[in-house]
Amino acid sequence: MKNKRHNSYIKTIILASVFTAIITVMTFFIKIPAHNGYIHIGDAVIYIASCLLPSPFALVSAALGGMLADGLGGFIIYIIPTAIIKAMISSVFSSKDAKILTVRNVIALIPATVITISGYYIAEAILVSISVSDSFSHFYQYLFTAAPWFSALYSIPGNIIQAVASAVMFILLAIALDKIKIKDKI
Repeated sequence: MKNKRHNSYIKTIILASVFTAIITVMTFFIKIPAHNGYIHIGDAVIYIASCLLPSPFALVSAALGGMLADGLGGFIIYIIPTAIIKAMISSVFSSKDAKILTVRNVIALIPATVITISGYYIAEAILVSISVSDSFSHFYQYLFTAAPWFSALYSIPGNIIQAVASAVMFILLAIALDKIKIKDKI
């Protein structure tokens, strides 16, 4: 019994590691340039991983995959916001059902979209505030003015496109993976 549980745990760690690599590749290597970064399908893989892995493993896989893609792409300043945002979008999906494409997981696309758009909007406002500040007190004062929040508005259209593309790709991948009964095989 103990050995079986240990093997299952090892299998889950390996699967989470594979998903981390796939998320990194699908985020960094397969992308379409956009006005404030790029559009990728890594988030769709995060959603799939979150439907297949237990929550703590999915959260870590999502955060690490996104961080690695940002690091490889030279977007070092986004590593921390990405880790937080990717873990948050992962948290709204469920791996408890027999299928990936469930009503619950389709509805989860809505909060995942809101988290992506609002998370990167907040991150942009904070990064703008950091870029113009020479001290913590100046950063704090500037952050609570309209300027960084107005400046960060430019990120919203690209993040909307990113979130919608990821949602569509998730649905297509989920249909294909459910047809081959992937949950029965892992």
